[in-house]
Amino acid sequence: MRNRLVNPVRVILPALLLVALAASGCFILSGSYLVSVELPDPILIDSASTILGAQVDLTENSTYRDHKGDLKDVSDCAVLGTFSHVAGGAVDVEVWMTPDPTNHTTAAELAADASRIKVWGPFHLDAAGPGAARTIAWDEASRLFTVAGKAALVSQVKGDGQFTLYAVGASAPYDFKIEKGVFLAVVDAGK
Repeated sequence: MRNRLVNPVRVILPALLLVALAASGCFILSGSYLVSVELPDPILIDSASTILGAQVDLTENSTYRDHKGDLKDVSDCAVLGTFSHVAGGAVDVEVWMTPDPTNHTTAAELAADASRIKVWGPFHLDAAGPGAARTIAWDEASRLFTVAGKAALVSQVKGDGQFTLYAVGASAPYDFKIEKGVFLAVVDAGK
């Protein structure tokens, strides 16, 4: 019978590596977390009269609060919901952000706000007539974020976590609504 001795280096070195990773927090205390914020329901958008913004305050979200101090990046984000015509023809929907809570009620007020940035879109809603609806899924929604818009959202998520989102048409006239809307962000955190 052959006597097998365990090489101490083969046991000690991996154990020390695991201890070092655990102590640094990189191994055990890192992860990605989904932050979800429900938007007002419904959001009505009419170029002839009024728009409605959705003020987002991430500090009201427990997942965000739990990991705010360890936030490293936002790896993905999306605006989801069911978009439908109230009246009118086809529309290319865009989402704009103001970096602070604002209360613009017309597209002209939003356009005059120098702090606004286009974060998402366009999302094409066909001219199928009043009531025609289209639900957007995660993959399509996350691809619609602009590079500059995603960077601006990352800055807000890493900052005070308070901003306002507005959906408008790329060109007037338009009259549509968003139902069951939600803003989602996948945040990466680690010690």
